[in-house]
Amino acid sequence: MSVVLKIVSQANFEILISSPKNTSLGDYTGFILIFIFGSIFSLIPMYMALMSSSATGILRINCDRVEPQQVDCQFSKSKFFDSVQQESLNYKFVNSVKYNVITSKDSDGDTVYRYNFSLLTKSGEKVPFQSSSPSTASRVTSVLNTFLQSKQESLRYILDERFEPDRYVLFLIISPFIAVGLSIILGAFSGLVYYEEIILDKFKYQLRHSKRTILGTKVNSFRFNEVAKVDVLYATDSYKNIYFTPRININSKVQFKLDTVSDRQVAIKIANDLNRFMSLPEEEDPVVKE
Repeated sequence: MSVVLKIVSQANFEILISSPKNTSLGDYTGFILIFIFGSIFSLIPMYMALMSSSATGILRINCDRVEPQQVDCQFSKSKFFDSVQQESLNYKFVNSVKYNVITSKDSDGDTVYRYNFSLLTKSGEKVPFQSSSPSTASRVTSVLNTFLQSKQESLRYILDERFEPDRYVLFLIISPFIAVGLSIILGAFSGLVYYEEIILDKFKYQLRHSKRTILGTKVNSFRFNEVAKVDVLYATDSYKNIYFTPRININSKVQFKLDTVSDRQVAIKIANDLNRFMSLPEEEDPVVKE
């Protein structure tokens, strides 16, 4: 996370450099708006995933030929990837099974397809499940009709829907949206709690860097003689405006950048004041290209 570090206070023996604390009304308003946006962005795909998982489980079918002309079947189906069991459904005098494709119109007028299978019984057509995947409806129809047309005494059939490829197409589509939405929400919390500060302590002859994130606070301390130098980076934007950023260099991997200024001499003064405070050599022109 990129933050603005400014010199907040300066005394004879201590300099405090920190990022702004998020305590203003605008900060909290921004947090709420970002949180709401992230929630909306992820809520709909999460709801779709929940609905899809609620229909995914293991289908168990037990059929018995009670008499030559009577077949009774029992259906039981679990939900939420076999974590929730539903009550069994019992049907008598099952004669055949039909594969159904149901069409309807959504709010935009587009055609929506839904699939299931129905049992043709002595007492009429029965629909055990209002909706299922096309593969489930097709396989159940084929297996049960094959059994009903045979002379087998019983059928024990288990269909595990949890690992069918078409069940995961929806998850593959919506997973990026869920991930982005949750990242936005995490970023909202991170931005609210994030805080960074540097304390230059002349008594202890050290630089102490503290960084607070959503995961906790990390503190690193460096002796002044570990600081290589304080210099100034300069860069230009697309409008050819030049900006100067004072930078504290510990080594090639640890650097702390202060707030950018547009005045070259102000940036040089900030850098040399810090160099002088840490007993480091001052430079007449410590500006380097970024």
